[in-house]
Amino acid sequence: MTKRLSILRHAKSDWGAAGTHDHDRTLTQRGSDNATKLGLLMQEQLILPESIITSSAERASKTAILVSKGLNYEGNIDRSSELYLASANTLLNAAGACNDRVTHLMLVAHNPGMTELVNQLSKARLDNLPTCGIFCIDFDITSWSKLCSTLPGHVSWYHYPKLKR
Repeated sequence: MTKRLSILRHAKSDWGAAGTHDHDRTLTQRGSDNATKLGLLMQEQLILPESIITSSAERASKTAILVSKGLNYEGNIDRSSELYLASANTLLNAAGACNDRVTHLMLVAHNPGMTELVNQLSKARLDNLPTCGIFCIDFDITSWSKLCSTLPGHVSWYHYPKLKR
């Protein structure tokens, strides 16, 4: 059995007015547009997560919501304060705790943890996962707790807003 982990960095965010806490920063119009387009593209490509876990930060949560709308995703979007500015290991632990009935999990969070996670789980060597960039990595496992047992995983799909296809 195969498990797919989609690693999505939040879309382009606004640096906010003076005094805005980093956690509360929202998306720019470009970020909102990119997240909406990504959801539609994922639906078209049949990249359909069964579970979504997002950082509790506004920019990540809003990205998850906009992408899920384009996907026609009807499940819950779980918000986790642990994913806010999380390390690759924290992100890996979140994925490893996923219910094994889920075959496709999408994490929505922040750099540098997201770039580090892509590099840790695949042969990809990224310097920077762009905003609204997504990597889908497949693993030949039956349990999320075995995520690191078959490394590297196979990058099955990736996209970012400025990608020329």
